Amino acid sequence: MSVRYPLLLLFVIVAASALSPTGNALAQGRERGGTPGPSPLLGAVEIASNNLAALPQWTRILNKIEDEKKAMERCDVSVDACTSAEIVAWRAMIQGLRSQAPLDQLSEVNRFLNTWPEKPDDENYGAEEYWASPLEFIARSGDSEDFAIVKFFTLRELGFTNEQLRIVVAKDVLRNKVHSFLAVYHDGKIHILDSVSKSVLTQNDVKYYVPFYSVNETTRWAHIVVHAQATVAAGKTAGGGR
Repeated sequence: MSVRYPLLLLFVIVAASALSPTGNALAQGRERGGTPGPSPLLGAVEIASNNLAALPQWTRILNKIEDEKKAMERCDVSVDACTSAEIVAWRAMIQGLRSQAPLDQLSEVNRFLNTWPEKPDDENYGAEEYWASPLEFIARSGDSEDFAIVKFFTLRELGFTNEQLRIVVAKDVLRNKVHSFLAVYHDGKIHILDSVSKSVLTQNDVKYYVPFYSVNETTRWAHIVVHAQATVAAGKTAGGGR
């Protein structure tokens, strides 16, 4: 992902000062119905807003997804309507998982989509930063946020709710770069579907990400991590940034 860390840090600072904390049930460790839920994402303070205008790449995908769903439905009805063997395999994977247990669905979706090679935006789309829709990803692959996006909509098809899913943009302090992944809220835990891991981990197993912001179809969250400066400083010694 080619967005530079200081720009995202500035976004978080501005968002944290401007957004209202109201309606942020998940940030308080609560799920629907008021029952105890998972702790806040990666231990961060979360500030929620239903205004997605600050994320035009994401809103473009949301505006495009209905047309893509129609193409997917045509492919499901007839393989002749599918535009590539990769789309056929993806649709078959989804159909085969519909009766499986949620954790098995998470594991197989992560494994299957991680077989696509990671490609930087400048080489793949000729842009410094480009968020790919699911069909664009299946056709051309993408970088870390594109993996998170296609997993998001794949799980939506399998019955996961919007409230259970978030695309997360974070600082990877081990590799010293910005990275995205999908967070899934299920059964009182936050599961991490990551393009760099074959396994689905819980957030308790992930200690090397400092979240900047996260988003689903209706809400975006700014994240503020206590003692983040010390964590990021440690990450600067890791190297490996783009």
